[in-house]
Amino acid sequence: MPPRILITGSTGYIGGSVLAAITTAHPEYSITAILRKVSQRYIDAYPRVKTIIGDYDSAEVLAKAASESDVVIHAGDSDHKTAMESLLAGLGRRTTPCFLIHLSGTACISDVYSGKYGVLNPRVWSDVDDITVLAALPDDRIHRHVDKLCDNVPADIYGKGHGPGITQSFMVPLFYDAILRHGSAFYIARGENTRSLVHIEDVMSLYVRVVEEAVIAFETGIIREECWDANGFYFNSSSELVWKDAAVATGKIMASLGLVESAEAKQFTVEEVQNVLGGLTGRRSLYMFGSNSRSRADRGSKLFGWKPTGPPFMEILETDLLAHHTDKQRGAVGGASQKL
Repeated sequence: MPPRILITGSTGYIGGSVLAAITTAHPEYSITAILRKVSQRYIDAYPRVKTIIGDYDSAEVLAKAASESDVVIHAGDSDHKTAMESLLAGLGRRTTPCFLIHLSGTACISDVYSGKYGVLNPRVWSDVDDITVLAALPDDRIHRHVDKLCDNVPADIYGKGHGPGITQSFMVPLFYDAILRHGSAFYIARGENTRSLVHIEDVMSLYVRVVEEAVIAFETGIIREECWDANGFYFNSSSELVWKDAAVATGKIMASLGLVESAEAKQFTVEEVQNVLGGLTGRRSLYMFGSNSRSRADRGSKLFGWKPTGPPFMEILETDLLAHHTDKQRGAVGGASQKL
């Protein structure tokens, strides 16, 4: 009997790409997706994927689906506590081994709460060396109230997604829109804050390896402790980017495309950045453009031999910007957020 896989978030940027990777690598898996609605485009892309209608507030739908699954991939809203509790409740009904792979993000290691923005923080977090500290991060940090599970924790993601839904990342479209609103690229203070990055295809490949590990453990009953529970924390990161460098490069590209008059990247205060970003206020705007969030993906490399192979951020920045510009021209929805 093939392993039964349940996935949420499969119309989103990350979840859709993960589903594409898993169905390609393992067509033999029995996969079910929970969706608010099923489009013909989705059916055409995944004719063998079963679908269940529901959303993150459909507690019993989520619980029942999880109870009937060997591996649950929660690749949707990482901050929706009710959805996570429902999935856990369903898994708790099982009498056989089961595994949950939860999407989180590196906001949990950001220094956004330090009050220092646009300056370099030398701290780089390892998912092996710092695992005890990571497991004990306070619950009021962004994402942390649902993170004491097997987590896949991507850095800032770039590159075109592979699913039938959203194919643009969060970071590049957000910066594009903010630049258009203000008329120029920008950075905070000295712009030295540094962020880890990862290409979407590298996120996909690590997800496949973790799912394969779960399936092997389910089928053999041999569960490697170093992969799960207190140790189940996987950073996805491949490179780093100094924010001022990103701002300068983006400004030049958008000016060359005639989208802004000036190629200059301007120095902003904290207040100016929050004003430009409009709805993305408070910690979120400072997190995206003023903080450091640096991670090292040691666990995936050590356990699975995972190696990132995606193209560098700067190499495809213009492609990502043009893709978002094209989506806006067509009236398509961009960005990585999704409901289910």
